[in-house]
Amino acid sequence: MSGSDSAMGTPEAPAADLGRSAAAYGLPDEEIVAEIPVYLTQKLEKQLHLLQYPQKIGAVRPGELQPRTARIKPIHGQIELDIPLDVHSPMYNKRRGAELGEGIADDGRLLDTTTLVSVNIPKSSEYLVGVMQGGELHLTAIDKVTQLRPSLKYLDRIAEKDLAARKADDSDDEATEKKDVKAQTVQVTVRSAQAEEALRQQQNSIAYMQQRLEEEPWSDLAYFDVGTDECNVARADLVADNREDLIHSTDPSEYLSLVIGSTTPDV
Repeated sequence: MSGSDSAMGTPEAPAADLGRSAAAYGLPDEEIVAEIPVYLTQKLEKQLHLLQYPQKIGAVRPGELQPRTARIKPIHGQIELDIPLDVHSPMYNKRRGAELGEGIADDGRLLDTTTLVSVNIPKSSEYLVGVMQGGELHLTAIDKVTQLRPSLKYLDRIAEKDLAARKADDSDDEATEKKDVKAQTVQVTVRSAQAEEALRQQQNSIAYMQQRLEEEPWSDLAYFDVGTDECNVARADLVADNREDLIHSTDPSEYLSLVIGSTTPDV
């Protein structure tokens, strides 16, 4: 396939041809009521991310999860969204919110934001974005699938503060208290040299990757919801400009298998 856009299929069939059998296309024998031209565009295929909210029940409505701030680490593709919380809601526990707020600031503020952080997941199937316009279907492949899950870094900061306070108390007590030394049973595990080396390489690799991720600076993102002018401009890029036919070597059933996996029902 050459160029930024390509088309597949044929123009809409005349009314007299709509009732022909689908068997001619290698599909289940059902009546065809319409034929829709399908166009493939590549203008945004390296920029589209599918964001999933596994802890959200139901569909995400426009404006429902609009972030206060958004940022990305472009090299690693990590995304964070700061979603505001309604601290005036009768369902919000202000006492607990004040306790958890210690993990974001020392000024006694309430926890008024939840941060969603991206977790990349392997694609189990191919995803496409489709736009219907003028009786035509325009498809763009999605580059990456990402799940957004709550970040609990504020709990880590609270735990660090508690640990520092306990250490300070222990330092004061060491001068006045004599600690008992008790015998303990120690279990010794012996690993082979090969296993130790494999474990060391694995730990070093994970630690190295985590270090590289943490060292990459954040870049601010501008968030535009559905219906905004910026969103409509991006949507226009999902429509193909090229109407040339795509020369293909697969029949419809093979093409569907390539796009969505096997079309054969599981037995």
